[in-house]
Amino acid sequence: SSSSTSSSSTSSSSTSSFTRSIIYANGQIVVDNSTSTCHLPLRTLPAQSTTSSNGILFSIRSSPDDPIGPTITSFGFHVDPNGFPRGNDTVRYEVHGLNYEGYYADPTRQEFQLEPLSYDYRGDFVHWTKVSSGIIARSDLKLDSTTVTVVEGDYFQIPFGEFREFRSEGEDTGVDVTRVPPGGGSRSFYLTLVPTIAAFQYREPGEWKLNEAIPLAGDGDDDGTAPSILLGEGTVEYPFPDTPFLYAPKAFVGRVFYERPCPSHAPSASSAPSGRPTTTSSERPSGRPSGSSGPSGMPSRVLSAVPSGNPSETPTELVVPVSSGLNLALGLGECEEENDGEEVELSEA
Repeated sequence: SSSSTSSSSTSSSSTSSFTRSIIYANGQIVVDNSTSTCHLPLRTLPAQSTTSSNGILFSIRSSPDDPIGPTITSFGFHVDPNGFPRGNDTVRYEVHGLNYEGYYADPTRQEFQLEPLSYDYRGDFVHWTKVSSGIIARSDLKLDSTTVTVVEGDYFQIPFGEFREFRSEGEDTGVDVTRVPPGGGSRSFYLTLVPTIAAFQYREPGEWKLNEAIPLAGDGDDDGTAPSILLGEGTVEYPFPDTPFLYAPKAFVGRVFYERPCPSHAPSASSAPSGRPTTTSSERPSGRPSGSSGPSGMPSRVLSAVPSGNPSETPTELVVPVSSGLNLALGLGECEEENDGEEVELSEA
């Protein structure tokens, strides 16, 4: 495997069945241009102090209001810079997803419990599917805000194109182990480093209980449907042991990315009129009709149904031409002038 690129720098990769073109927006929301998918981060609170060990198991729970369930697309985590083998500046990481919904072990178990558990998938790869594996070089490690006391780079994010379901080991389960069931369902993951001397950094649980949601820094969905990262357990060796006494409660430190459809862009608004107006009539009248700068050179011959708002001050002369030989018959009494100029109505004949 070749060295992977850290998430804190801008990079891109070619489009294929598993690899997609990626844009990093301020190291937070990540947009996949080839599929219009956004990768939203769940970011843990900045850790004042951390401890380290070889690996960690923990579950991710969907929101009760999420009817679909998130698909996990990457992890960003902290590696102990002192855990690299002497004379070797690389370590290998592995991520495994549980083949079944729910927790990786009976959630009702007690610490140092001697009685057998109803189920326990720790230490048995038959129940897990590898979803990512690659090489981390010391030069890939960057500073990140999820720890506050580290003075040298220790953060690494798995490239999105290298996070998918592997089928190289065991049988195909037919289950998408990167998808968290909807409606408050959960999926468990196992992150580890090889060789055993390499170590993850995580934080002590404090007052948090096993499988309890740990506080996050406020990323994720704005609509309240973001998933939760639950308190898990650290492991002391690779591969993870099947002995319960070799596990201790630990809190994951870093980022968990999951897919969401990208919001649509707002329509652009033009500040200038179009250089090519439409020639067809509009079905709706204009709210601001255009005004003419002068009277028309050819007045209309059709009478207007609405009186003019600015009538003329002089009466209009109406001239009716009468051709010769035209007889007019009026249904009124006829008049003639008397000698003194007064009109006298004549009776009908």
